[in-house]
Amino acid sequence: MSVVFFGMGLYVLILFPEEIHMPEKFRVMFGVVLLLYGVYRFISLRIKQRQADEERQFE
Repeated sequence: MSVVFFGMGLYVLILFPEEIHMPEKFRVMFGVVLLLYGVYRFISLRIKQRQADEERQFE
């Protein structure tokens, strides 16, 4: 899921069609939020995976 959010953020920032009228400041803000949320999801997923791996090692 993190890849989807990151990809959508890049799409909104770089490849967003001009036919859809959206103020540039809003487009940039929305794209950055999607990118950051994708990064946050990826980091939280990695932390949970590491914790699960550590718990399996101690069992």
